[in-house]
Amino acid sequence: MRIPLFHKRPKPPTLTGDQTTHRTQKIETLKAGRLASLALAFTSRIVDGIGARLAGSESSRLAAAEIEKELAAFCDTTEQSSFELESGVHALPLKVAVVLYPVLILFQLVGLPYFSLALFLLYFLYAGKELYLYKPFPVRFLKREKGVNVHAVLQPKGPVEQTLLFTSHHDSAPLFTYNKLDRFTYAKKVGLPVFLFLGSGLLSMVQILSELVGGLLFVPNVPSIASLILLLLFLFSTPLLLSLWNFHAKTGSPGAGDNLVSVGMVIQLARYFHWKRSCNAPLANTRLVFCSFDAEEMGLRGSRAWYEQNGLNFESALVLNFDSIYHSDKLTFLERDVNGHQPLDAPLARRCAEIAQSMGYAATCESIPRLSGGTDAAEASRANLRACTLTSVGWDDRTKPAVYHTEDDTVASIDPKAVEMALSVAIRLVELVDQKRLWEPEHQKQEKQKEEERDPKLTFSKLTHR
Repeated sequence: MRIPLFHKRPKPPTLTGDQTTHRTQKIETLKAGRLASLALAFTSRIVDGIGARLAGSESSRLAAAEIEKELAAFCDTTEQSSFELESGVHALPLKVAVVLYPVLILFQLVGLPYFSLALFLLYFLYAGKELYLYKPFPVRFLKREKGVNVHAVLQPKGPVEQTLLFTSHHDSAPLFTYNKLDRFTYAKKVGLPVFLFLGSGLLSMVQILSELVGGLLFVPNVPSIASLILLLLFLFSTPLLLSLWNFHAKTGSPGAGDNLVSVGMVIQLARYFHWKRSCNAPLANTRLVFCSFDAEEMGLRGSRAWYEQNGLNFESALVLNFDSIYHSDKLTFLERDVNGHQPLDAPLARRCAEIAQSMGYAATCESIPRLSGGTDAAEASRANLRACTLTSVGWDDRTKPAVYHTEDDTVASIDPKAVEMALSVAIRLVELVDQKRLWEPEHQKQEKQKEEERDPKLTFSKLTHR
């Protein structure tokens, strides 16, 4: 006779490995939450221990060494690569404007407005390529600094069939001397000088038209009395442009959200897939590359140098760049970069947004706004790689604090949920790439999943005898 109290409950048959996958995916966000905490802890440690990290500075190189140390624990290979950059080159156009302004006025005063206009247009070509298009001319006379990029590689179990790069940057932006929130001071120190410089170019065009009508265009002459008075007023206003000389401060932002937390995320992605491999669940054929660039805040010079050195080693790779992760309700994948002029891979951006939406996250695809700069995905795209950027900044939302490039860009300004969401999407992206299902429409996968839930076809690895 059996006593029911001690009756052993029969175990259910064990499912095969393929049928446990869906359950694992459901708890992926919990893992991402832990990884987000670790990424924020890394960010806090570097900000507190090293501080601001201007491009090419000793502090930026120290941060690169820490990043390499972290990645080395989880990757098969790690490497630092150095490159030269011109100190202060991104601030040079404003300083050139200060020097050029009185020269433009003097040419007009002596009746040579075409020289003035030619210099004005040449300046705009130079400043536009440096500050707006991020395609700078080489500058040889400035002091040279050493920037340091870091990358690490995690190899798959089998032969490499596809490569996925996760990129970020560890340098922080220089602070601005004048605060946009102080509108009067900003208008006086920045707005007025810019207006005067643009006005000098406009005056040269007006004078050329006037002399063209009078037949005096190529003859040195004295402007009319009205033009002379106006030009002298502009010339005596030259001291007002001196505020542009120190537009950039010599100190930098803490750069927690822009962009050290993204570096922390890249490190935690390496940790996660290293852990998967240690649990006998390595990636089958997908090679992962984790990158942290220097000098992003100096016109993308770090990523440009890295792709020139390494781009051919990763042909046909996919690139997901992380930049400025702040708000969980602003998850955005960029389709265009560098003030909207550089196309990124729109299908990849839209596919990533679909992945995020399938996980229950609100996500959009957009172009980066005009005058908002650029991200390292632009240089990946210029290297003929399929790239997009994941960001979460409230560009047009006045209810969101604009802390990037300010002293307030600390860990406290980052929503941990935004970091968790970005990590979850990145993990899911890797899984789909490795399963060769990245471009499978999401609705087909959802219908297939629902069908399996309605009528699961169970395959047992062993049967009980009860």
